[in-house]
Amino acid sequence: MISKKLILLCSLVVLSPEAFSWGKTGHRIIGEIAQRNLSNDAQRGVKELLGDSDLSRVSTFPDEIRSDKKFDYTAPWHYASVPTGKTYFDQKRNKDGDVIEALYRFEETLRDPKASKDDKAFALKFMVHTMGDLHQPLHVGLAEDRGGNNVRLKWFKKETNLHALWDEDIVDFEQLSYTEYSNYLNHYTADEKKEYAKGSFIDWAKESQDLRNVVYDVGETGNAGYEYHFKVKPTMELRLRQAGLRLSNVLNSIFKKEKLNKEYEALRQKIKENI
Repeated sequence: MISKKLILLCSLVVLSPEAFSWGKTGHRIIGEIAQRNLSNDAQRGVKELLGDSDLSRVSTFPDEIRSDKKFDYTAPWHYASVPTGKTYFDQKRNKDGDVIEALYRFEETLRDPKASKDDKAFALKFMVHTMGDLHQPLHVGLAEDRGGNNVRLKWFKKETNLHALWDEDIVDFEQLSYTEYSNYLNHYTADEKKEYAKGSFIDWAKESQDLRNVVYDVGETGNAGYEYHFKVKPTMELRLRQAGLRLSNVLNSIFKKEKLNKEYEALRQKIKENI
């Protein structure tokens, strides 16, 4: 595990607004995979809301608008802080929302027949992006090191931090375009499709939380290179594949107008009340 000396403890209890996830390539991979797995109903629904854009194109929208201060209120929607050994419900959530609460809210907007087209388009763009955030392990992170932002290390010879490494470096190390990488990853067995369809946003957040031992294991020296990349590449690619397929599953259900079961509705209400 990474040396404690490398972790700069921070008094902040939220991630830095500068913390992005997956970078443009990773988000576009997720959007592209989802787009390729949409049902006919979902394809029509997405086109009605996005016009000539597709899911890969809008996947980076929530990061792009963060330069505009009028969208500062959206910053907490990119992450959730959950202590190791604790659950999402073990603490009071950020009153401004978080990535888990936001995804349930975006889904609710997209299912609402009374919601405006503009509101639905906004919700869809954010859902595409935040589904990616949810599957980046450090976006369901530790408040004390700001989701790995305070964990300084070297990626080969470059000074960086653990969060940035997972945002971009390990994806871009493959030197593939997002369409090329999507071609490699967009293959699922019948068992994988069945397995990845299980659960909901909060369950998938728990998966990210459970990956901390893998993510933080960069060795005592804090030098990450070929060995670390070889070790985490399967995990990184798994999370991209899961996020893309799950996003398509959620959208297929929404645009098919499938009813949610009572247990799911109760969970969504519990999360809403916990904010």
